[in-house]
Amino acid sequence: MDLLLSNPYKYLDVFLLIFVRTGSLFVSVPIFSNRNIPPIAKIGLAFFISTIIINVTDVSAPVASTDAIGFGVILIKEFFVGWLIGMCAYMVFSILTLAGQFIDYQIGFSMVNVFDPLSQIQLTITGTFYYYLVLLMILLTNTYHFFIRAIIKSFELIPIGQVVLSSNLYDNFVGLMNQILLISMQIAAPFFFVMLLTDVVLGILARTAPQMNLFVIGFPIKIFLGLAVMLITLNIFPAVSDIITDKLVSVINNIIKGMMPL
Repeated sequence: MDLLLSNPYKYLDVFLLIFVRTGSLFVSVPIFSNRNIPPIAKIGLAFFISTIIINVTDVSAPVASTDAIGFGVILIKEFFVGWLIGMCAYMVFSILTLAGQFIDYQIGFSMVNVFDPLSQIQLTITGTFYYYLVLLMILLTNTYHFFIRAIIKSFELIPIGQVVLSSNLYDNFVGLMNQILLISMQIAAPFFFVMLLTDVVLGILARTAPQMNLFVIGFPIKIFLGLAVMLITLNIFPAVSDIITDKLVSVINNIIKGMMPL
């Protein structure tokens, strides 16, 4: 703050650019983007973090606000950097919602949906449960501090107005999409196995006792077995949280490096 007040005409443009990148991160990153958090709280947090960054990081604006067109282009670039970092973090968390959709489709909960205010789509109940369970673990372990460290690191590696969309950024993004599908299927694998055995047993019963209404019997059996598997797999969920956290750190670091100037 002392640096900002010492020469406001010199540092106000820089502060505005820092504030835009920091604020755009909170638009899409998990935890902070939750609509239950008041907007004034997000703005205040972005303001104080921007104040810290301008004092601890050597940053400068390539153009002044007097150049309206050039300064506007830089603002768009800074918004894109913060938004992309937050969106990639949100995509890592979508591993849980995708795994939940696979699980609910197997056990018969696919018709039970809840509305996600961030993505503006309907999510299955198991995916939402897994998502908020990992968020709770991140809050309890203070892992969310990594988001703040990431935005500070981005100013060190990506100077203001010098973002570059390299081929590494594209490769990292494609790799992220592949890993989202792979990890989500690994999380749902126990449910696939149990439901496959259940379908085999129900198929044998349908051949041996065709007078039984297996549709009425099979539906509650799948729900019971699905909930039992879910209860058992909750014991290993801290390991899943560690995998998500490690993947989150790796993805954000790769995305920031992919936008570094050559």
